[in-house]
Amino acid sequence: MGYIDKNLRPIFFTLLANFILFGISLTIIGATLPKIIADFHWSYIATGVVLSAGSIGYFVSSFVAGILLQKLGPKKVIVIGMGLQFVGLLFFASTPFVLLNMLLNLMIGFGGGGTEVVVNFSMVKMERSGQSRLMNFMHAAFSVGAVVGPYIVIMLMRAELGWQMIYRIMAFVSLAMATVFCFLPLSRLNGVGEEKSEEKVRTTSILRDPILILSFLILLIYVGSELGVSNWVSEYYVKFFKASADVGAFMVSIFWIGLLAGRLGTSIIYKGSRPEAVALGLACLCTASLIFALLIRTPIVAGIGFCLAGLGYSAIYPLIMALVGRHFRTAQGAAVGFAATGGGIGSFVFPFIMAAISNVFGIRKGFFFYIALNVLMVVMITAIVTYTSKLKVLGSEHGIPIK
Repeated sequence: MGYIDKNLRPIFFTLLANFILFGISLTIIGATLPKIIADFHWSYIATGVVLSAGSIGYFVSSFVAGILLQKLGPKKVIVIGMGLQFVGLLFFASTPFVLLNMLLNLMIGFGGGGTEVVVNFSMVKMERSGQSRLMNFMHAAFSVGAVVGPYIVIMLMRAELGWQMIYRIMAFVSLAMATVFCFLPLSRLNGVGEEKSEEKVRTTSILRDPILILSFLILLIYVGSELGVSNWVSEYYVKFFKASADVGAFMVSIFWIGLLAGRLGTSIIYKGSRPEAVALGLACLCTASLIFALLIRTPIVAGIGFCLAGLGYSAIYPLIMALVGRHFRTAQGAAVGFAATGGGIGSFVFPFIMAAISNVFGIRKGFFFYIALNVLMVVMITAIVTYTSKLKVLGSEHGIPIK
């Protein structure tokens, strides 16, 4: 892969493998959700509490990891996160006790947040100026894991090994990856992609930057909506279409197949330097497709809508994160961490709201909440496109020219 410096290739491919595993670990809860609810007799409120706990861990970890990157370095951050993820996955869903599962999912979320920030930070370092190909390709790898995860769940259930087995398998894989990272030369990223600055940039100053504020808000809405659809689409099919748990798990894969296609396509085809403009088009697509899917009462046709919604959601996150990386040529760790924290907060707040709405009005009406979020996301991306289009450079102190 000539696009990546030879010395950085071991780091890239190890992060790629780990991001595939991250995709698996993130979607297996959604794929097993109908079984969790049925076997543990959880209400939608209890389910929402457990799901939100993982999101709390994710957004706290995202923010803390962004700061710790400057002090501890990426190796320690990701190894600590993977260790916490190992413990959480090892015992998650071993008992119906809601509080224990909440704490365990909190630990899984801590691991995910650390992985997210380290991977995004590393891609910003490796990426050629003005492009987002590596970021898109890395997040495509995440989508591969997200597609594979539900299939593994289906195979384990059909083999009568139990749906909980997927968590135990992923726990030991996480432990193995943590061991690999202990020996990975992540120190080679030091100084890569940074621009020398005579004045040290303070974290408080970048938090006032309109690009970072808008990116934070966009990712807050985006992650809450994307993961919400992923986590609840299986239950939607089981309840609304009276489908089996296998079919529900399969629909999670269908949704992520759309995401995978979009991220791969963006990585291969898109070579421009206005990622926010592409993100706007994708946001419009996922909004329209989700509306279509919810208005259709035929399972197969609705599945096409969910797949297209996945295509729309696909590259919004990596494109916005690439914009943040290009805009902040110094203090990148803090900027990337803060933007990722927006996504973490969204993944915490919105599933709980979705659970409350679905508990009272039914799951189908709960999904219309995600349509409202998508419309708001379109408004936010329109704002960032308008703002960047008025600038000759992205920012006054850290910007680069818009081509």
